[in-house]
Amino acid sequence: MMMKQFSAIGNWLTRLVFYKNDNPELIIRKKFFLIANLIAILLLSCLLALSHILDLKNFGSYLFMLLICNLAQSLLLVIIRKWSKWFIYSMFSLYVVLIFYIIIRLGGLANSAGLLMAAYFFLLTSQWMQDTKLLLLTGALFVVGVLVAGISYPYLTVDSNLSGWKNNLFFAINFGWIGLLLAVALYSTIVKSENAAKNRAEQLQQLGALKSKLYANIAHEFRPPLTLIKGNAAEIGEHHAGETVDRTNRIIQNADKILFLVNQMLDLSKIEEGGVPVRYVQGDLIVFIRFVVDSFQGYADSRKIGLHYQALCPRLMMDIEAEKLEASLSNLLSNAIKYTPEGGNVYVTVRLAAGTNKPEQQVEISVRDTGIGIPADQLDKIFIRFYRVEDKHYPYQEGTGIGLTLVSEYLKLMNGTIRVTSNPGAGSEFVVTLPVTQNAEPGEVVLRKDAPVLGEKAPLPQTEKKIPLPNLPRLLIIEDNRELTGYLAGLLDSKYQLLTAENGILGTQKAIAHIPDIILSDVMMPGKDGYQVCTELKNDFRTNHIPIVLLTARADTDSRITGYEHGADAYLTKPFDKKELMACLHNLFLQREILRIKFRSALFDKLADEKNTELNGRFLGRVTGCLERNYKNDRYGIASLYSDMGISRVQLHRKLTALTGQSASNFIRSFRLQKARKLLLETDRNVSDIAYEVGFADANYFTKAFTLEYGLTASELRKSFC
Repeated sequence: MMMKQFSAIGNWLTRLVFYKNDNPELIIRKKFFLIANLIAILLLSCLLALSHILDLKNFGSYLFMLLICNLAQSLLLVIIRKWSKWFIYSMFSLYVVLIFYIIIRLGGLANSAGLLMAAYFFLLTSQWMQDTKLLLLTGALFVVGVLVAGISYPYLTVDSNLSGWKNNLFFAINFGWIGLLLAVALYSTIVKSENAAKNRAEQLQQLGALKSKLYANIAHEFRPPLTLIKGNAAEIGEHHAGETVDRTNRIIQNADKILFLVNQMLDLSKIEEGGVPVRYVQGDLIVFIRFVVDSFQGYADSRKIGLHYQALCPRLMMDIEAEKLEASLSNLLSNAIKYTPEGGNVYVTVRLAAGTNKPEQQVEISVRDTGIGIPADQLDKIFIRFYRVEDKHYPYQEGTGIGLTLVSEYLKLMNGTIRVTSNPGAGSEFVVTLPVTQNAEPGEVVLRKDAPVLGEKAPLPQTEKKIPLPNLPRLLIIEDNRELTGYLAGLLDSKYQLLTAENGILGTQKAIAHIPDIILSDVMMPGKDGYQVCTELKNDFRTNHIPIVLLTARADTDSRITGYEHGADAYLTKPFDKKELMACLHNLFLQREILRIKFRSALFDKLADEKNTELNGRFLGRVTGCLERNYKNDRYGIASLYSDMGISRVQLHRKLTALTGQSASNFIRSFRLQKARKLLLETDRNVSDIAYEVGFADANYFTKAFTLEYGLTASELRKSFC
């Protein structure tokens, strides 16, 4: 009932102050200003009545002035309604100045009957209205008024009627009502903040529960189609042989990977709901961990990483929650191997903990690697769900951010703990601590049959390799997912000579060393991402002509724009359409062939316009400059040219072939023949002299080369233009 009354009063005030085009914030300010004036009018009326009773005519006249001022402000606001900052600023300034005038007339601050609180009230009103400029103006006037009243005190005349207990009475009343208003305001603010925080917490809790339920439901929905995919793939593999079996195995392998991620999501959801049982079996921990480590030996070997296991006690019988401990250790081992560069090491150590305050004995399982490490400012966040470590030196590392969260939750269920230490660039160490108890029944502790061994990095099925034809264009695939690289290789090896690189660093090195015709690169790679690969290769004169296609799971518009800004020629998203990929690569190769024709047709004239023409033109300019200075020297050949250019023989050959369609030797010969053609048409010197002049040591070879280049002998060409 009371809430309805307050709502009715609020609506009535809104109608009093509303003006067209008023926004909600402005209406609130106007209502607050009106309410403040009404409170001031009520209090001043009470003080005026009290001053009349106490026969304080002089003081009463001053109160009446203040009352008229407040009434005028309120009436003007209701009548005009249009909010004007100048009106508010003028009213507040006039009111504060008037109060300090009255204080001085009454004899100073000590004899003002507490009217200072009336000025302070309008200072608070400015703050509550959330108008910064008004607050600064009112505050400045308040401070100046206090200083003036204090400094002028020796020169003021005290009102003899307002003295003693009467002055103290009004002081008490004025300080009392302002204190009451402050208490109400503070209480309202605190209660409002607490309610807002409580509501926010409840909303976040409900949202978190809704999100957990949603992703759990979605995860459940993945299971039936994954089951059908695996079943149909297995059935197809049973009825076929050769490459078909390899492809079906890859389908099953990737389906298992998705199923593993789905199971992780479901396990997290169950843990949050408290529905995960703990089943202990007493067994030998040393043997159990040996089995887990051995299951990762093949993965470590494929990455050329040493995997070492050391148990500092020969045997340790204890209660083991096999499923959860295996999942935890598998996650730590897979991360250690994944984030350790080739040639590194991973060490697993089991030892009894010493110096603990626990009543029971503790065992520590250490997983230490010599990998990339974790930045110090992120160590306390790695166990947060979905948190991904971001390191500028190793961007775009794979992962979901679920694994370590699941490890932490599993260890809590087993009354264990986990701690981590790391040195960026030198490696990390995760130490799992578990209590050694022997309460469960003895039993056989075995690994799960469905335990994943990271299929994305496992050796790929071997298929029959096709021998590429030597005249096929050369394609460099830069992709850190070996299985996807294998798929792309099987898709493209009949149309391209393939080169592969497993990260951006190796990719740029291979691109510079081999000068491929096209590059197909992932974006999210460790070491150097696809954007960095684009930038580096497009700014290198040896490789800037090579078309680059970015192939990535980042499908948003900003990522596409970023790719094109870094020089990418095309941008395809995963999952990609096979026909679209083939068409994209084919069209880029055709465009490069057209540009070759343009470069060749304008070989010794102004170069054709194209993307990166400046760098390509500069390269050809350097080549023709070297030939211009040395073409008369018959000993000046390919070796001399690539030495003067400061690049390798292969790089010179591949770059000239890419830009002009001519090998380095043919390019040099064409340059000399062009010079010979010019001399034939502009002079009357004999053909042999011209041949020697342009660097041909054998006149007969010159004749054959000239005829092959222009379709006419040198003599026939001269006659045709005479």
